[in-house]
Amino acid sequence: MTSLDPGTAALLERLAARDEAMFAGTDTAAGIDAARTRFATLMSETVRPADRAPEVRDDGPVPVRVHRPAGAGGALVVHVHGGGWVLGGGAVYDPVAQRLADDTGAVVVAVDHRLAPEHPFPAPHDDVLAAVDLVLSHADDWDADPTRLGLAGDSAGANLVAGAALSLRDRGTAVVGTLLVYPPPDFEGRYASVKENGEGYFLTAGDVVACSKLYLGGTSPKGETRLSPLRADLAGLGPTIVATAGFDPLRDAGRAFAEALVAAGVDARLREHPSLTHGFLGFTGISSAADEAVAALHAEFATLLDAGSRA
Repeated sequence: MTSLDPGTAALLERLAARDEAMFAGTDTAAGIDAARTRFATLMSETVRPADRAPEVRDDGPVPVRVHRPAGAGGALVVHVHGGGWVLGGGAVYDPVAQRLADDTGAVVVAVDHRLAPEHPFPAPHDDVLAAVDLVLSHADDWDADPTRLGLAGDSAGANLVAGAALSLRDRGTAVVGTLLVYPPPDFEGRYASVKENGEGYFLTAGDVVACSKLYLGGTSPKGETRLSPLRADLAGLGPTIVATAGFDPLRDAGRAFAEALVAAGVDARLREHPSLTHGFLGFTGISSAADEAVAALHAEFATLLDAGSRA
């Protein structure tokens, strides 16, 4: 069995000493505010920092944060942050989105969607689709090519991105590449990795239950493919990278999604990172293994975006 990455293990020891689960206390408004602050602080301590700020556009239906690459832009990527549909808004993910722009050479437009529980399902899902429309209509403003549209997200953001990819397919909008990092693609299934990795590896089984309930807001997930894209007809989706972490409760669901994509005839690539945990996209400042994993994922995603320019 692969051992846990040392940099991540050291982080987990520090978090265990604080004795604060990610979604601890989120049954109250004050607890939710505290969790958001806690998550933002953690990201600032663990992610490799960005060297410049984005252009913030809040004059449209959904606020977005525009991250330009160091060189001239080409492809256009809509990025959706993680945080269990509850955390991670505002500037928290700026370093992640800026890294994506610099590594791929794409203009990355990060969606600052509404958060649960104040805005439960389907508000975040609807915001992502509205942001895609905004981005496509303003591509010229950012010197980006709307025919080279990519989608990227991690965790809850990957769930929202997968749902958006299905909606865009249904309306005939081409997506040249999608990057899904440790996605939760199925609200209805039961997976062994939730029990196996449910305690001590950053995201806990309790966190999964807590954020899911906050996002659902009383909605039943049964039969709702906007919540569980794994259970949708996946045929016709564009090339997709699915990244998983070995010590993640969501690992097996991510694997199942990649397998379902392949079974539907999609060009899907499963990229497993056995020594890492959920959240590694934000651990690039404290873990060389996480930093290398992100670099490799971005490099492969860039090839999909570049291939779109030759299609």
